[in-house]
Amino acid sequence: MSRRKTKKEWESFLDDLKEALTKMGIDYRETSRIRSKGALCIVRGRQVIIVNRFLDPEEKAELVRREVAGKDLDELFLRPDVREYLGA
Repeated sequence: MSRRKTKKEWESFLDDLKEALTKMGIDYRETSRIRSKGALCIVRGRQVIIVNRFLDPEEKAELVRREVAGKDLDELFLRPDVREYLGA
């Protein structure tokens, strides 16, 4: 059984996920102006994951994973732990 990540580790991992999103052509934005956790949207013709700023880093990472599920990541170079987390 692997140990749980600390908040600081989740923050660092979230930065890695944001880098992966950039490689996919998806922008990442946090806001306090939504009531939901967030979602993948199209804003001015670009894909954007909008995330509720008040979520914990682990919840933000889970939202990213949920929203990119099913995307083809085969052509992207991703760190092995990021690729595994995203289910690619």
